[in-house]
Amino acid sequence: MLKHNFIKIIAFILISSLFFSSSVYAKMQAMSDDDLIRINAETGITIALNTNAYLKATSVGLFTTTTETSGIVLPNLVIDGTVNTTTDNYTNPSAVNINSTIVLDIGTLSGKTWLNISGLNIYNPMGLTSKGIYIEDGANDRILGDLYIRGIFMGRTLIGAGDGTPTVGYSGNHTFTMGESPFIRVSGHSGAGTTTGIDLFASMNLYVDTLELRYRPATTTPEFKVTGIYLCNTATGTAETPSTWVPSGNFAIGLYDPPLYNITGETDYPASIDVGTASGKTYLSLNLPLSGTIGVKEFKMDDTANFGPIAITNAVFKTLTITLSSF
Repeated sequence: MLKHNFIKIIAFILISSLFFSSSVYAKMQAMSDDDLIRINAETGITIALNTNAYLKATSVGLFTTTTETSGIVLPNLVIDGTVNTTTDNYTNPSAVNINSTIVLDIGTLSGKTWLNISGLNIYNPMGLTSKGIYIEDGANDRILGDLYIRGIFMGRTLIGAGDGTPTVGYSGNHTFTMGESPFIRVSGHSGAGTTTGIDLFASMNLYVDTLELRYRPATTTPEFKVTGIYLCNTATGTAETPSTWVPSGNFAIGLYDPPLYNITGETDYPASIDVGTASGKTYLSLNLPLSGTIGVKEFKMDDTANFGPIAITNAVFKTLTITLSSF
């Protein structure tokens, strides 16, 4: 029983970590010729998961030192099925049904070993809450506020209000059609100097109904809020009119087979995460090549300043580097 529950928890964390099917059950699909050429599967496991669960932690921290004196902390973290921001879901979390067949395969490509995780989906709306997020800096802690994310979906087709019976938790007007079954492929990465980290490719269709940050936790007024976030391959409709958006396909993290993106003669561009030191400082470097469409139906500040929709369509980012360092 302990082993069975442990497998459920691990699979639940894998699904939740992606922030993120055409049916409740993920279906096994034949790999394309390109996939078969690139990754030679050797061994793996399949996890058939159907359980109601939630994830709750007193705090989750990412620190720059083992003494935990410098970093960022997410207190009272809950990942569950809560659909509003009025429920105290830390005291009363709502279990969300996780029904997915996850396939984990290990293979080789160009002398590197890759872990391929496929079949990931968030079929039912999932929420994430953390109250009192703060920067830990000794005696100078800085509170960032309360974070509420609601209506997270991934790896399924969502029916819009104008196309039939709408999917619960999805506020889009038109159907968001998923592409291939979401996957993430991870490999060890060794960069120049003392850096070390991982390479990854991922493909997913992701929708988030609302993301809200209240930087004055005592207030219940949304102070930073974005509504209707799409990560997809492409979307038709008028950019300034979200009610006309018809999104479809998967967003890509890491450029896989660049000739498909009209980058002639180039090799693959995996996303990479590296950690290293220079001049006594520790650096976290993220390189995130991206491909696809990003849409936001509404962007608001202080619940009064409405900046309207945001649409980035059919974009390809060959290089997108973010570097964080300690001080």
